[in-house]
Amino acid sequence: MSHITNNRLSTIELFCKAAETLSFTTAAELAGATPSAVSKAVSKLENQLGVKLFERTTRAIRMTPEGESYHATCRDALNRIHEAEQLLAQQRRRPHGTLKISLPPSYGIVDLVPRLPRYIARYQRNVKIVASLSNSVADFVKQGFDVAVRIGQVEDSRLVARQLRAAHVRVVASPQYLSRHGIPAQPDDLLRHQCIDLILPDSQKPVPWEFLRARRLSRVEVNATLTVDQPLAAAAAAVGGGGFARLLDFTVAGEIASGQLVEVLAEFRPPPTPISIVYPSTRHLSVNVRTFVDFLVDENARAVGQPPA
Repeated sequence: MSHITNNRLSTIELFCKAAETLSFTTAAELAGATPSAVSKAVSKLENQLGVKLFERTTRAIRMTPEGESYHATCRDALNRIHEAEQLLAQQRRRPHGTLKISLPPSYGIVDLVPRLPRYIARYQRNVKIVASLSNSVADFVKQGFDVAVRIGQVEDSRLVARQLRAAHVRVVASPQYLSRHGIPAQPDDLLRHQCIDLILPDSQKPVPWEFLRARRLSRVEVNATLTVDQPLAAAAAAVGGGGFARLLDFTVAGEIASGQLVEVLAEFRPPPTPISIVYPSTRHLSVNVRTFVDFLVDENARAVGQPPA
């Protein structure tokens, strides 16, 4: 058990030291107390609990089964207190060193990477960020990531997920394409148009073209004339007149605002997709991870005018 420095060691702490050393004298030396104080603390506990914790002889002491059971519980409780003290002390310290993060390329480039300098500046550049942009799911252990951003539901119970925002699907095409080929009024109209498929990184299958009709999700099996594995590439192809692309809003927000792309079929949008920052559900959360997660949650809350989650 880790030593907890405290000039007023509790009765339970004195008992634990006696249990660990099997000597009131040694326990007293470690605690900075007297053997009499340790003996009195143990006797007090025995009276309170109504059981004997130690068998005493003139030469030695040994624990009773009840004492061993009670010591295991007390030791665990004191360890948790020690861990809580360490965590509180850690939270008072500022982030430092290196923070390794994994980001999906499109959301990372469009939304998150421009925010990273503000986090670094907030802590006077005491913390450095190494950002990896990849569509593959981050392996925290093998790749050494501290945090990752994931798009979609997070099903892994080993991870803690805090939602940053919800992303909505946009079906878009360039004004030039729409003027030549017309504007679809229903999702099924896409069957007569050029479409750009986006491949999912894990399954290597195209993202389904799903729409909400009569409160139910339905799928349109479009005939893609172009397939890419990067959302920004699909957006670029749509800007170039390649047909319709189905992408999350952050990917095409700038192009829609500038008039390079036009959204269609907005009334058939499916439910939004969560975007979350995730990290392993370990007992201790480093100050780097804690401050970075809080930073992103606060930044996104301010961006949409909502209180932080």
